[in-house]
Amino acid sequence: MKKLTYAIFVTLMLGIAFSPVTVHAWANGTAPWGAPVMAGGTPVKSDTTTSFIEYNVPFAEVLAWYKDQLKSNPDVKYRDWSDQMYIEDQGGLNWHSIGISKNDGAKTTVKITRDNMTWIMSNLLIRFAGVFFVLCILWIFLNINSAVMKKLF
Repeated sequence: MKKLTYAIFVTLMLGIAFSPVTVHAWANGTAPWGAPVMAGGTPVKSDTTTSFIEYNVPFAEVLAWYKDQLKSNPDVKYRDWSDQMYIEDQGGLNWHSIGISKNDGAKTTVKITRDNMTWIMSNLLIRFAGVFFVLCILWIFLNINSAVMKKLF
């Protein structure tokens, strides 16, 4: 009876833990999934996880518009890369990132990416492996410390 109770509890906890992830990651939405989109763009390509929009506006103007639209969101982080300005949502929005290309000239391409299960699971796997590695190192040092204390006392 005790094993059955634990099995039900674990199943319930896993169901609760993974249900928001699956609803969020596999929802049938259309691009751009709630992300702000500047008017006057031409959709170039769109699929289930990515949407490309091209503008006949310089990079600086597009970046200024996106910074103005996202200034009230504290979970947005900006990364200035050599080929693009990468805007990443680290909160719970349906979109994952907005990439604004730094093309020469007046054309600018904006890439809006949605969260997907591959990114979510790989991020969780990397974090789990890191925590497991740290705990293994701590366990080894604890065993060494225990052996030294046994010898001394």
